[in-house]
Amino acid sequence: MKCFKKTTVWLFAALSFAFMLAACDEAEEGYPDYDASKPIVCKSFYPTGGPIATKVILTGSNFGNKAEDVKVFFNQKEAPVIGVSGDHLLVLAPKLPGENVVIKVKIGNQEATFDGFFDYIIQTNVTTICGGDAAATTNPTGTISLSEAQFASQMNQCISVDSRKNIYFEIDTHDSKFYRYCANEEADQLKLIDELGIFLTVPVNVYDDVHDKVYHIQANIGNNEYWYYDPDNDWVQMNKGEIAWDNTEFAPGGMASWAARRTAAMCPADGKFYTRSYGGYLIRFDPETALGENLTQLCGGVGVGSTSGSTYGMVFDADDPNILYFSVDEMNCIFKLDLANFTCVRFCGGTSGFFDGPINQAQFSNPHQMCRDSEGNLYVADTGNHCVRKINLKTGYVSTIAGLPQQAGYVNGTGEVAKFNNPVGLAIDSEDVLYVGDSENHAIRRVAVE
Repeated sequence: MKCFKKTTVWLFAALSFAFMLAACDEAEEGYPDYDASKPIVCKSFYPTGGPIATKVILTGSNFGNKAEDVKVFFNQKEAPVIGVSGDHLLVLAPKLPGENVVIKVKIGNQEATFDGFFDYIIQTNVTTICGGDAAATTNPTGTISLSEAQFASQMNQCISVDSRKNIYFEIDTHDSKFYRYCANEEADQLKLIDELGIFLTVPVNVYDDVHDKVYHIQANIGNNEYWYYDPDNDWVQMNKGEIAWDNTEFAPGGMASWAARRTAAMCPADGKFYTRSYGGYLIRFDPETALGENLTQLCGGVGVGSTSGSTYGMVFDADDPNILYFSVDEMNCIFKLDLANFTCVRFCGGTSGFFDGPINQAQFSNPHQMCRDSEGNLYVADTGNHCVRKINLKTGYVSTIAGLPQQAGYVNGTGEVAKFNNPVGLAIDSEDVLYVGDSENHAIRRVAVE
């Protein structure tokens, strides 16, 4: 009997909820207008938690009958209003509203908030954009669909994403030639945009996020040509030039010089690219004037960060354009450089291993490319641990958002089950979707955190 009563109660609740959804989804006519002389009253909401796009019923009074007049916020993120019926609102939970989510209703000059917090559930999903067959024997040419694209070579270089969500990456054909591709999910297209016949060097693509341009530079200290690609003109090479250095004493010597520069970051304060070459030399150049500067001595001499190791990851702080974070693979850590006084300190990591936790305790293994989201958080391709890490600068905490730490593999799915194999490249688009150059899986992967 008790079981029957419980079942009846739950069925009634479910039917009531479905009825409210239907009421909100239907035409909004027949309900009283919003009365500006009366307060907005917020009573309760259901469900009390959920992921992105969860339908949430807001109960109260004086909501009116016009959805276009009502604004609902989950913290600072505006939620789509689906329907309004006087004392009920139907909204969709927005993407990543943050922690301790307070729901606020605003109509005209009035606003009111609900008691209690909405428990937002973060979901991470990993998919493959192109590639994934490590047994492929050829690399694509021309223009093909993403599902057709398989690669015979590793994705072991940095990648870039522009404002149009074009993903740029390179493949070593192992015959002194590199193919540079552009992939676009919306167009379902992979295009070979450049064939680079380069001997004893590696092409590097770097994103100028200030001017929305993807540049080509070279890893070899002795090769100083550069250009950017014009997506409106079939990716023709634009603004071609050669860097003129004020001081060329930044070569590590020997074979290390052939692949010394692996990435660069555009400084929003001065419009110049900064990079750290192997061995700890800090240099920068202006793509508009082609003038290059060796800043190593300003940092105290050779060994900026360390006297060994390559830097695949560089990103400027969202709030302070003088702060530059960079990874050093052989040191298993992230450094923090202050360009205001050219001081450099170890920021996090330093011991090879895996540990999520406070910045001063976190461990990485061979970290590579880095990027930053719209909230100012940093992300790291933790190559040796086969996962993607997040550094929350506000809380000072390092966490894993995708991949099983220290378990190589190739699995799509939620962040807790997905697997990577030596992820190297990492870039982020304007909607905070991450793209991973999954080296040993010969794939470009997509990581959506919602």
